[in-house]
Amino acid sequence: MRCFYHQDREAVGTCKSCGKGLCPECAVDLTKGLACRGRCEADAQAVIQLIDRNIQLSSTSARVVQTSRGVRTGAGIFHIVMGAVFIAWGLSAEYLRIITLAGVGVVGYGIYMLYMARKLGRDGQT
Repeated sequence: MRCFYHQDREAVGTCKSCGKGLCPECAVDLTKGLACRGRCEADAQAVIQLIDRNIQLSSTSARVVQTSRGVRTGAGIFHIVMGAVFIAWGLSAEYLRIITLAGVGVVGYGIYMLYMARKLGRDGQT
């Protein structure tokens, strides 16, 4: 690749902002990338800061996913236990059959919550 500004010279890299090839004379090293000297330095620095911020946010979001997985697992277990209590209560008295049905629904929801927590752990998605 050739330098965009000096076509007779080989490029040593590309600008982080505009993507043009740069020779050593035209390049400014910003530690985490190159920029066009006197043209793109501020823009390239903004791009580098944006990338750094995204890296920080992705580690934060990974912790949120783990917390969410734990919350969903706990909620699933809670719903299964409460559903079982409702089922037992509904079966103990003939006139409370509706409570049995509600218990089945709550257990079903608890199983769904456990499934979603497992899927969240596997996929890393919310």
